[in-house]
Amino acid sequence: MGKIYLLRHGEVAWNSKNAYVGSTDLPLNSTGLKQAELAAKDFKLKNISAVYSSDLKRAVQTAGSIAGALELSVTLLPELREVDYGLWEGLSEEEIAANYPDILAPWRADVKGVRIPGGETFQELCDRAFPAFTRIAEENADGNAVVVAHKSTNRVLICAALGIDINLYRSIGQDNACINRIERRSDGRFVVECINDTCHLARPQ
Repeated sequence: MGKIYLLRHGEVAWNSKNAYVGSTDLPLNSTGLKQAELAAKDFKLKNISAVYSSDLKRAVQTAGSIAGALELSVTLLPELREVDYGLWEGLSEEEIAANYPDILAPWRADVKGVRIPGGETFQELCDRAFPAFTRIAEENADGNAVVVAHKSTNRVLICAALGIDINLYRSIGQDNACINRIERRSDGRFVVECINDTCHLARPQ
């Protein structure tokens, strides 16, 4: 049975100021590049046969570092992109609360059904990302794969794998460059073995 190592990309500039980063195509900052390098070192100790990534730059850079260390190529899947935050792109929660008070509370209560102004619902995110994730699992039933995506994408994928309500996504931590380990059993069930592991970022160099 293959395992999927689901990563969040390394840090970008907007992460450090706690701004919403969705479809905006930002590169890794210096911290993010170092995080990608540390993740790559960790995966050299594992038996990985394939690397997949969202096609947004921050994920591609993270995946590229890992694939380079493993002498593998990266398969890009646009379906794994972060949720489109529309008019909220680049804004902090405080700015959103000040400028969109009428929509923020309903959205927080039902991210599945309430649309971000100019963006996506989280149900739409799940509908595009989870089928791609399932295909990856099927393609790597006998091997281990690395998948690099994004904070909300990963949270929604974990909710779907566990069969729980997407509205619980905030209960799942996803730090930059964290690793989640998920196994797909022969009967098609997903078993989430590890969430938000960042130990590789703290190991002595």
